[in-house]
Amino acid sequence: MIDPHSSYRLNYSDHVTHLAEIRYAALAAADPWRAVTRNLHLVRHDIQAGPHNIELKPNSRIYLVALGKAAPAMCQAAAEVLSERLTAGIAAIPHDYTDPLPPGIKPHHAGHPLPDKGSLAAGQAVYDLLSATRPDDLVLVLISGGGSAMLELPVPDVSLEDLRTLNTLLLHSGAPIETINTVRQAVSQTKAGGLARMASPAPVVALILSDVVGDRLSTIASGPTVLRKFPPTKEKRGVAMPQTARGVLEHFKIWDLAPQGVRTALSRPKAPQPRARRPLNILIGSNRQVVNAAADQAVTLGFKPRVITFRMRGEARDVGYRLGRSLCRAKRPACLLMGGESTVTVLGDGRGGRNQELALSAALVLESTPNTVVMALATDGVDGPTDAAGAIVSSQTIPQAHALGLDPVSALEQNNVYPLLEAVGALLHTGPTGTNLNDLVVGLAYS
Repeated sequence: MIDPHSSYRLNYSDHVTHLAEIRYAALAAADPWRAVTRNLHLVRHDIQAGPHNIELKPNSRIYLVALGKAAPAMCQAAAEVLSERLTAGIAAIPHDYTDPLPPGIKPHHAGHPLPDKGSLAAGQAVYDLLSATRPDDLVLVLISGGGSAMLELPVPDVSLEDLRTLNTLLLHSGAPIETINTVRQAVSQTKAGGLARMASPAPVVALILSDVVGDRLSTIASGPTVLRKFPPTKEKRGVAMPQTARGVLEHFKIWDLAPQGVRTALSRPKAPQPRARRPLNILIGSNRQVVNAAADQAVTLGFKPRVITFRMRGEARDVGYRLGRSLCRAKRPACLLMGGESTVTVLGDGRGGRNQELALSAALVLESTPNTVVMALATDGVDGPTDAAGAIVSSQTIPQAHALGLDPVSALEQNNVYPLLEAVGALLHTGPTGTNLNDLVVGLAYS
């Protein structure tokens, strides 16, 4: 029997195969259908959600609301489990998903990373669906990454164009997703527990796939089922959120660039929110599962993997540089893993994504260290506003770019790394994966 911990197969010439096997294992761990079916069961007349049992009465109606990139697969799984007990549902799904949803679930194709007319139509449809709920009903909410843009109902004075402009400013600011969502929540009726309030008086159970570093439930898809806590005094009630959001825009120097409708909404106290029953929020999938699956597969291949962090964050090119340095110094054979999500402060007008910038920055370090390779992957298959999921670079990437007369440093400075990576054959294309559990970065160094 071959010892799986040996390095007998660890040849640099096999790195493409090794990375593919690690990638496949990681994406399998991110499968949303499996996540739902593991955590949702119909037991006689009751619902088993994770470790919780929810009693249903004979006349209880079950409404379903799904939002995000994994919504189609999550809907399929939930419909299979609930069968005829499912009364009706609304799903905010990606534009590129064209297969039919289960009977009774109405799809609304919506935009990401920017909301569009479909996002607002989905928000209004959910509002209408839940307007007649009863205390004995149950609202099942399926939440995944991308849901913040794909299900939206803005506060008064804020238009769709205002939302799109605001989101563009935030996405280009370099702010982390938690900070971005603080602003999104302040101008929305669905976020920060808004969806749970719409469902009142019915109870809410939410099954959540996290695309947020640290898995903070109030940040995932801007926390539609996480009731926001306000200051206890009546005169301060509702003031905190708009003031905090305005502070974010001022800190990142985009307050004066924000649309007038947004500034108007954030300059007035938020109205007191109606009461709602405390939702049951259950995390059923996260980036940690992705990284652990990648590590397990690396062990099978013969590596002794080391997870640098499950909380990768920061400017993409800085993260890539540090990874490159660590990989060059690592004892070989080496497999270094990181999970999380970096950010890009956009200063140029080129094409690229955070994983592409991370990879190219790492490649600049790897140039002097043979037999090294880095894969940076967005688990949703979409890295920034491009058709690539990320990139695979090696110690040969920078010499190849120079041979073609391309300048990697200039590409990074102009946020225009996609053309260079395309020219050297380093782009990674998976197509949309139907899930979204942050990013996976893998560094391999061979003897």
